[in-house]
Amino acid sequence: MVAKTKKFEDELKDLETIVNQIDSGELSLDESIGAFERGVALVKSLSQKLDEVERKVEVLTRDADGKLVAELLDDAEPAPRRVPIDDDDIPF
Repeated sequence: MVAKTKKFEDELKDLETIVNQIDSGELSLDESIGAFERGVALVKSLSQKLDEVERKVEVLTRDADGKLVAELLDDAEPAPRRVPIDDDDIPF
């Protein structure tokens, strides 16, 4: 049996619920720790999903002048739009 992965929005809602439960102060220490562990797992999953989407949306390339540009992928457009990027904006 293959487990169905949850949608991003559903996981985000689950995370919000966990945060509200912890913030309410109504959980015992053990329950809070368990909720925190579930929250950390959700944050990791959400982060992976965001990274995957980012890779699908933006493909970084260099133009003929060697400047970094982002090719924004959009199914509605016939060709990617090239957006210049300042090398100083890149964290690596």
